[in-house]
Amino acid sequence: MNRLPQLAVSAKILCLLMVVICGAVPSMVRSVRLYSQCSHMYVNMFPNGTVMARSDGNDQPNLTISTRGLSLDLLIHSPVQDMYLCFNRSRFVGRRLTRFQAERQPNCLFKEEFVDGYNRYHLVKNEDRYIGFNSRGLQVRRGKSQLPKLRHKCFSFMKKAHDFDINRHNTMIAGDLPKFRPQRRLRPPSQNSIKSPCHVRHHHNRHQRRRNCEGP
Repeated sequence: MNRLPQLAVSAKILCLLMVVICGAVPSMVRSVRLYSQCSHMYVNMFPNGTVMARSDGNDQPNLTISTRGLSLDLLIHSPVQDMYLCFNRSRFVGRRLTRFQAERQPNCLFKEEFVDGYNRYHLVKNEDRYIGFNSRGLQVRRGKSQLPKLRHKCFSFMKKAHDFDINRHNTMIAGDLPKFRPQRRLRPPSQNSIKSPCHVRHHHNRHQRRRNCEGP
């Protein structure tokens, strides 16, 4: 009689193992817009596969960032153009791939970093290759190690979702504000600690004054 529950549990475990082995683990997908810190415009993908940080007048999320299975590898996809953001030899472009194909392309898999309150994205296989744009919205084609540190901000983005709060973001960058500390209440002085006032006695000589601090 006890064998049936054991068989049922074994069957569930076997199904879970098959799902993990086959890579059929559901991924997290989030719709976002990436706001470039250098160009002060949004990242957009165009029908010919060109990727630029240029405003298209659309304030709605135009990209999706999703995880690959249980790993922290990310895929960046444009639902409007149905393209995935991938690197080639010298730049990054939009490529028409299925998700199955994109997950198996090392040049399409990214890692996310959080630096000084901003998000950065570099290739999984090459930590020197970042997504970045200059002040004109054109791609930064050199690696991070080839740029001066002052220009590293061009790899930084604000990831704006539908629930993005700019005030909360600015507070995180500025750091925690100092907490209000209530003033300590002063204890009333005891009778023993109260000193009697001092009296000044004036003599006929106006240059001589005597202080009497022994009480009235």
